[in-house]
Amino acid sequence: MNRERAETYLRLLAEAELRDPSLPAPRSGDAPFVTAAIDVTRAAWALTVVGVLDLETAEAILADVELALSVRYRPPATVMAPARLGPGHFAGGRPLTRMSHLMPGLPAPASGPVPPDGADRYVPVGQMILFHDERVSGELDVMSYAHTAGGARFTAVWRTRDPLGARHHALPPVEAFSLADDRGQRYGLEFAANGRPGSSCDLILHPDPPPDIGWLEITAPGERAVRVDLARRAERPEPHVSQVTLSSGEHLLTRIAERLLALAPEHRMHWQPQLATAKLARPVANLATGLGATVAALEAAEVLPPLSPVPARLAGLCASLGIDDHGIAAAPALDLPEPWLSLLAHYHRRKPEAAPAGDGFAAVAAALPDLEGIRLVLLGLHNYDGGTWMEALVRGQLPDPRQRVLGLDMAFPVSMWVRDGTGRWHAARPAGWFHGADEAALTLRLTPPLTRSCAWLDVLATGQSAEVRATVPLCWGFPL
Repeated sequence: MNRERAETYLRLLAEAELRDPSLPAPRSGDAPFVTAAIDVTRAAWALTVVGVLDLETAEAILADVELALSVRYRPPATVMAPARLGPGHFAGGRPLTRMSHLMPGLPAPASGPVPPDGADRYVPVGQMILFHDERVSGELDVMSYAHTAGGARFTAVWRTRDPLGARHHALPPVEAFSLADDRGQRYGLEFAANGRPGSSCDLILHPDPPPDIGWLEITAPGERAVRVDLARRAERPEPHVSQVTLSSGEHLLTRIAERLLALAPEHRMHWQPQLATAKLARPVANLATGLGATVAALEAAEVLPPLSPVPARLAGLCASLGIDDHGIAAAPALDLPEPWLSLLAHYHRRKPEAAPAGDGFAAVAAALPDLEGIRLVLLGLHNYDGGTWMEALVRGQLPDPRQRVLGLDMAFPVSMWVRDGTGRWHAARPAGWFHGADEAALTLRLTPPLTRSCAWLDVLATGQSAEVRATVPLCWGFPL
């Protein structure tokens, strides 16, 4: 890591852009209100994300660029120097801060080591709880039970209907549910979406139950009591942990590549026999803009090895997606990672009439080994409205939950993939967060969605220094 070279590169890049008489303002469609060239902005962001350049220095350089460009493109009759508010500040606001909703979040400070297991308890459930009254009816599909220092809760999927059977989005009346454990203690339920998208939720128990209860009996309005067995233990998959040696620059470029793979099907309505012949939507092209400057900045800062294969693989991915103006100097590589190839092959052979699996849920409670300062616990999987979602709990050195450029969440320190029973890989990316004290509720969206129920999933979680592979069994249920 070379901080001096990183700052020098960014300043030289800014000067080169300013000397270009044909430089338009702006050059990026995803930031029409920012006058700094997108190459400089993306390079500055990359250097701050990997920690080689402090935010204040990057802001100061970008503010100078904006100052010069705002004077260049101001109408002659009104040319006047914009007010500088001090070192690194500009009257229009700090450039990277102003673009915060477009750019990946910076990693949050460490919140401490992963808490010990202690009395933490994770139990797969897989039961349907029906309810009905004169106003609403429906079901809660309970996937798992978790009890940690943050409290006890079920992770569930909910669906409601009016008395005539039409589906709607009224909340389930969990305040009318009654719960009792094997010792006669009674509990109430609190509904909490906790940042989870779609129809998933947490059902928080009050008061906090003892850590070793054997079962809970749930009585919903209009229905008989349902006993939930909590004597089952969470799956302890036999993980294979191996060391990897990714530099911070390689890790960043890999995450960008994975986001490109996940973003492409969301913004391309029709896939042609050859991907390169299809026109990409603006969000995909915008994410790839400035990649050449990003790679060069990381190499200058010595956080990307000169012989790293990752830039060539990223160029190969861009070629497969029909992206031409990424600016990466390396020749496109053919030896792409297996998960990347799996998604590309799926896009090539995808047929318009192909349909995802119907709505359903799977009981899961699997704790993965510690990785990059966090422990990831899988708490359920469900298909809903054409998508597949995985619910999880993250404990330990928690990331910043803010979303940034086109959904690229660089604050989450782990790359997640799952492989289904047919051998097809699915990218798992953060889609919703809820922060607690030393844990966070997390929803991962699978791309592409599962097309049929499978008995197990292979999970691949990769950080900078290690990767974990584990087989997680699934126990599927289906709503009425």
